[in-house]
Amino acid sequence: MKSSFLNACHTRLLMLLLVLAASSSAFGQSQPQSAPQPLNPGTVVTGQCQGNENEPGCVLPNLFGAQGLSLFPISAFPHYAHFIGSAETTLNGTLSTAIATQLAILPFISPSSGFTYRYDTSTGAFVRTTTSFGPIYTERAETVGRRKVSIGASYQRFRFDKLDGIDLHEIPVVFTPLADSGPGGAPQTYEADVIATTNNLKLNMDQTMLFGTVGVLDHLDVSVAIPISSIRMSATSNASIIRVSGPTFNLTTTGQPFPNPHEFDASGAQSKVFASTGSASGIGDITFRTKGTVFQSESVRLAVALDVRTPTGDARKLLGSGAVGLRPFLVVSTGKRFSPHANIGYQWNGESILAGNDITGINISEDQTGNEVIQNGTAPKQKLPAEFFYWLGTDIGVSRRHLTLVFDYLGQIVFKAPQISQTTFVTQNIPGGTGALALPTIRDVKNNVGLNSGAAGAKYTIYRNLLLTGDVLFRLDKKGLRQNVTPLVSLQYSFGR
Repeated sequence: MKSSFLNACHTRLLMLLLVLAASSSAFGQSQPQSAPQPLNPGTVVTGQCQGNENEPGCVLPNLFGAQGLSLFPISAFPHYAHFIGSAETTLNGTLSTAIATQLAILPFISPSSGFTYRYDTSTGAFVRTTTSFGPIYTERAETVGRRKVSIGASYQRFRFDKLDGIDLHEIPVVFTPLADSGPGGAPQTYEADVIATTNNLKLNMDQTMLFGTVGVLDHLDVSVAIPISSIRMSATSNASIIRVSGPTFNLTTTGQPFPNPHEFDASGAQSKVFASTGSASGIGDITFRTKGTVFQSESVRLAVALDVRTPTGDARKLLGSGAVGLRPFLVVSTGKRFSPHANIGYQWNGESILAGNDITGINISEDQTGNEVIQNGTAPKQKLPAEFFYWLGTDIGVSRRHLTLVFDYLGQIVFKAPQISQTTFVTQNIPGGTGALALPTIRDVKNNVGLNSGAAGAKYTIYRNLLLTGDVLFRLDKKGLRQNVTPLVSLQYSFGR
């Protein structure tokens, strides 16, 4: 009976691998880019996010509506005021890449069983090889034992509040208008005007992880981790027009005076609040892990492991990173009741639309006559940042049968990671205008970033081979997109004794 059950587990795991391989091969079909079209009032600038306004990844591109951050055309001086520039790229592109990077390197509970066994030929029975229930985030070198099976589920709650030390609820962004917007594509002094915004972003994620491990051989395990996530994102922007050029201007070509054409509506409003929300639920990026013990003695155990992350989560919905990931690593364990572990490895990530310049696939540029044109195509893909990680942990078997205390340190170096930093935008000093103003805004940079986190928890047997795990993950620095404390709770059951 037990043998039939284990064979069924092996068969289903192989079937799942085949299905995922087939689905991954069809992921991300490309579309040709459209011919350039004039950028006129009413032109939709949200591209691939048009009609997908309720998807979390499209919340920021749709924040200012389908036409982007554009103003009301006054009758006295026909003029299409469209504000875009590097600030919008930073707000849309950099934040999306930061989220995708976080999803790609997010620590998840180790799928290894809390109970490990070996077959004792002298007694003809399986005996436990460890006196603790193992780590929570780090991996240990011991395998579960041939034909042993462990399954479990965990829950984590994420409420992201800071990105690279900047409060997500108060992000300053300054937008500038497209240049040469006067008659015949001539530059005008009102192009010095800016829109200053304060943006409130909320990003919440609740994740349930289903995981399991099968002992294929005495020293070889195969594991799978399947995240089921619920993502909720919202954005609110308080925007104010700053008429740097003053209340009036003289047309460059004729010198004729006109009122400043920049206003949000026919009443002349200089401020407006924009909002956008999105949510999604579903399966995220499924990870497969293979671990094999290559050396074992009374004091030291050594194993090699490989994680393969599949792009099964919808990237535009922020359910997944949108990229394949490979993570080979080395596992060293020592001790018995007091059992330290070390994991050292490298994570390579493939290309994702979330790492491109713009998830919308829109490209706005000037044609040969100096007029603004827009092209719509597939969202470009770029590689997500790679990562070197070094995790240290220890588990202490307070009671062989009931209680283990666990402590982990998670160190990560993310190469060429996207970051935002606060800077100052200085407006032009135009006679009759506001003069030079220093306005806070953000800019995007790429650096090698070190992320450091700690975790503390416990594992407790509540019935035979049923383990209850509780843990808190906390950040030790202000870098990246993380929250201060991330709680985790898990149930795990191991078949056989």
